[in-house]
Amino acid sequence: MRTILRALLIIVATAPLFGQAGPVVSPKEPTIRAGDSALLLGYQHPGGFSGGYPYHYEFVSDAPGIATVHGFASGSSFTQRDEIPGNGDVHVTAISAGVAHIRANGFISDLATITILPQILPVEIHAEASRVLSGQQIRLTAVVPGYDETATFSWYRGRIGDTTRAIRASSDPHLSLIGSDAGISYIWVQALAGSKASASEISIEVVQPRRRAAAH
Repeated sequence: MRTILRALLIIVATAPLFGQAGPVVSPKEPTIRAGDSALLLGYQHPGGFSGGYPYHYEFVSDAPGIATVHGFASGSSFTQRDEIPGNGDVHVTAISAGVAHIRANGFISDLATITILPQILPVEIHAEASRVLSGQQIRLTAVVPGYDETATFSWYRGRIGDTTRAIRASSDPHLSLIGSDAGISYIWVQALAGSKASASEISIEVVQPRRRAAAH
């Protein structure tokens, strides 16, 4: 009975060493914005005979049009990483909005899932004035500094993100409005150009013209 118990204890104690060994990338679900880069960590997962056998993994992307990936991890064993510059560095460059996966050459499983958000297209709203009389026209202009390609500008009434009161969408960055109800009102615009997007809002104060005192 003691022999059986001793054998069971040995099996339990050594079980983790004979698990599934292989490449690992951390973190497993990074989120990056298009145009940005990230540095992840690649290494060998303990298991099997990883404690005494060498490893070498080359990390790649399954969708290089969305995100490019390069890097490697190597070592003589799980506990002994090779002293090589860049060992374990997994470089990710986000190209366009979408989802890509990191894999290692020779392995079919996804080691990490990368979510790429659209690139920010900085947009500003320039106004002739921020305070107008009721019934007076005001001209707004959407400006994207340093961007020369064609963009679409969608204008809305209300706070940024509220799309229930659309005004118009076109490539014309100019918008003319007539001040109506007295008080503070908000106008916002969303600029879209390919996978790039951004939004900005502006507040306009509308005041009633003063009535002249009647002459006696």
